[in-house]
Amino acid sequence: MGFFSNYGKVTVDKIKNSVIEGLVSFDPEGATEAEIKEMDQKLEEVSVQAAKARQTMLKEKEETGKVVALYNQRVEAAEILNKKIAAEIDPAKKASIEKSLASLIEMIEKMSPDVDKEKQEAAEAEEMFKYLEQITQEAAKKLKEAKDQYSHAMREMQKAKLQEEMAREKEVAAKTVAGLGTDNFNTALNAMKHITDNAQAKADAAKTRSDLLRPASLEDDEHVAAALAEAKGEVQPTSLADRLSALKKK
Repeated sequence: MGFFSNYGKVTVDKIKNSVIEGLVSFDPEGATEAEIKEMDQKLEEVSVQAAKARQTMLKEKEETGKVVALYNQRVEAAEILNKKIAAEIDPAKKASIEKSLASLIEMIEKMSPDVDKEKQEAAEAEEMFKYLEQITQEAAKKLKEAKDQYSHAMREMQKAKLQEEMAREKEVAAKTVAGLGTDNFNTALNAMKHITDNAQAKADAAKTRSDLLRPASLEDDEHVAAALAEAKGEVQPTSLADRLSALKKK
């Protein structure tokens, strides 16, 4: 039965650890805060126990002090009676004092174990208080260290996230810069250049045709103009014979 109980406990612990690891991976900040909160709660619990132990210790010390004081008073009283017995010469008084001393000594003897018990309980209460006080101090120290580590880890994580973001932005910028020299960009430039060249060629052709169809510079020459007019049949007849000949053509 013990084997299966232990096996079950180990299995549960493994599952518990797996769940905790999963939570930490999913939400490290929340998991860390939860762990610190748990440590804080444990510190509060042990602090309360230490405070109660201190009250118990003070109470035990006070009670022990009263019992010891009473014990010492009775011992001192017994010593006084013993001295009186030694000094008393009256047999009757001496016998009466001896009887009182015997009763007192018997009372002190019965009281002695109680005194030892009270001292022991007071010592144990003090020991328990010191133990809990030490645990409280250690827990407080661990909690402070955990908070410092958490703050440091948070700063490092934020720094890492910032560096990751900057690296991503640099990567995007690098890709953008690298994209300026890609084939796609060159293709676009070539296409634009081709369109420009075609447009320029068409403009040049149109200008050439225009110049051919309208040779303004030649028309300024009267001889060339007359020759062209003659070639086009635009020469006006001057003589009567020419005029008559032109009329016949119609």
